[in-house]
Amino acid sequence: MNGLTVRFWGTRGSIPTPGRATEKYGGNTPCVEVRYDDSLMVFDAGSGIREMGMSWLDEFSGRAIDATLLFTHLHWDHIQGFPFFACAYDPHNSFTIYGEDRPNAGVEQLLSGQMSGDYFPIPISAMQAQIAFRTVSEQFDVGGTTIKPFPLPHPGGALGYRVEADGSVFVFATDCELDQIATNHEELKDNHLAPRQYSPELLEFFRGAQLLVIDSQYTDELYQARVGWGHNSIATVVDLCTQVTPDMLALFHHHPQSTDEIVAEIADETAKRLHHEGQSVLVFAAREGLTVKVEKPKPAPALLATS
Repeated sequence: MNGLTVRFWGTRGSIPTPGRATEKYGGNTPCVEVRYDDSLMVFDAGSGIREMGMSWLDEFSGRAIDATLLFTHLHWDHIQGFPFFACAYDPHNSFTIYGEDRPNAGVEQLLSGQMSGDYFPIPISAMQAQIAFRTVSEQFDVGGTTIKPFPLPHPGGALGYRVEADGSVFVFATDCELDQIATNHEELKDNHLAPRQYSPELLEFFRGAQLLVIDSQYTDELYQARVGWGHNSIATVVDLCTQVTPDMLALFHHHPQSTDEIVAEIADETAKRLHHEGQSVLVFAAREGLTVKVEKPKPAPALLATS
């Protein structure tokens, strides 16, 4: 598949949830692979990165791997797969790792911390690949793509990423509670369905995406008991999308207690509301193993009437 493509390896939020009730959309925590020509990028290293790494070992079959890993933030569900990323233990491979420094430590120190003896039996020094750590601050390029980070509202902070290549735009915005930075935030406390108002900068970050992957962990009802926890509701996602009009919308960071049936219901409700608002966006729930080409989707063929 040529051009900019996205593959989901982990779509669940908070904690891995294996089992029959989550086998359709997956129980692994966040990991998203992005390819553009020969460039390999990975967003977050939740438990899904383990299976991705095993797949790469089969695909590259001893050839050196050169890839870029970008962290949205360093909460446990977004880094817990990193120690199990098999490709990082091969000295022939090279990885550049981007993330935000925290007040007390940088990305390298924090990733090393979870692999210290108290938490994990193998130290980060056992990873023999060539690893370079970079601090995200502003726009940068990776293998023919332009990466634009943007701060998102989440406890402790998080980054969204906008990836642009040859007119294709992919926006990855997991772990965000956009109501917290709406300019009419106080109004939304009393009326969750009130129209949201956002800064021009935030809208510009999201606008024009062929594929938007966004945190949609809560139903509107559950969100009322989780305000401040850092995740979006259906109403928030619908309101944003009516303003920035993506071509495709992938709902992401599924609640650990959401069964496949509930995830499907959230996707159906989101699509119904957007279509009611006159939006033609293609809505689906992200699921493990799904690969999507970042382009405007082709309309479904018209069905011919038969006599």
